[in-house]
Amino acid sequence: MSTAKGAAMEGIPNDLFRGDPQDIERGLDEWVAGLERNAARYEELRQRVDAVRLTATSPSGVVTVTVDANGALLDARFADRVHQTAPDELTHQLLTAIAAAKQRIVAEVREVADQALGEDARESADRIVGYYRERFPDSEEPERPARRGDDEFDGGSIYD
Repeated sequence: MSTAKGAAMEGIPNDLFRGDPQDIERGLDEWVAGLERNAARYEELRQRVDAVRLTATSPSGVVTVTVDANGALLDARFADRVHQTAPDELTHQLLTAIAAAKQRIVAEVREVADQALGEDARESADRIVGYYRERFPDSEEPERPARRGDDEFDGGSIYD
């Protein structure tokens, strides 16, 4: 926090404590309500990420796996023909299926974060997704369109 004169405490609007007491009380109520809305959105995000399940099948179809957003293996199902698969090949098929499921984690977390947090919390969503990208560097994430800055508004229609 800066000690410069007039610097606001982090996250608190500059003019929150100016004006008559009723305005201050209203401002505090609005600020607290905003914090509560943000907390609810982040709790929704946590629940939705906890519910992420990604399933992939090996190239030969001999094994199908499910992982969670942490990459933990939750389930492995083997086809009847597993008995006809050499152990080394089965290991390869299992690991390939797990890798395929994990490759989709970042994209799934991106979708969940964008839905739960919305456009106004894009930086927070980017930080959260960045954490998953570091954990799963081989993941595929679709490109997102660049966000137009407020200074780029040319006054025309957004539908042009």
